[in-house]
Amino acid sequence: MPRGVPVQVKAFGIYGFENLEDPRFSGYDVKPTMLFCGDDETAKLIVAELIAACGFEPFDVGGLAQALHLEHMTLLWVRMVRAEGHSPHLVWSALRRPKPGSA
Repeated sequence: MPRGVPVQVKAFGIYGFENLEDPRFSGYDVKPTMLFCGDDETAKLIVAELIAACGFEPFDVGGLAQALHLEHMTLLWVRMVRAEGHSPHLVWSALRRPKPGSA
């Protein structure tokens, strides 16, 4: 990236502060997923490391064009928690099935 061009990565915006404060969920064998996006691969690697260090599973959803979709997830979380009364400790998780033929 040319010098002076700002690097943007969107992360840490899909939950309320309650989940950033302590992302551990006892009794579950998966970490909560933190979705992020950006156009600069080097910057995304740094952000992924930060996300992991904070206790989340980093999940790269693509380029910065995906930021609007992350905003929609934020709005959904806010609506569910703040307006509909769901627990603020609600998080998303990425569950993956093994590829057929792999064990």
